[in-house]
Amino acid sequence: MDVSLKLPRQILDEENFLEIAFYEIEADRFRPHGWRYRLAWIHKGKCRVLFDNHHGKADHYHLNGEENPYVFSTIGQLRLDFIELVRKQGGPV
Repeated sequence: MDVSLKLPRQILDEENFLEIAFYEIEADRFRPHGWRYRLAWIHKGKCRVLFDNHHGKADHYHLNGEENPYVFSTIGQLRLDFIELVRKQGGPV
């Protein structure tokens, strides 16, 4: 099964938007779960929260520009963790 989901940019208000994409990939040493993803909250033109695992990098998230490790379990939990962190940072979700 090949699953890919890239949602259109979700405008929250005049200063905030979300970008969310999930791609099923062949598992590799950085992404043994077989998912590549990017979930971003942009506020006033700056990326405040970003969960991603691009090529050559394992699962991690960025909070106001600082990179932190992330333990991936499921796509559903990833989405919940992203929304929770955006809310904690004052995001309008």
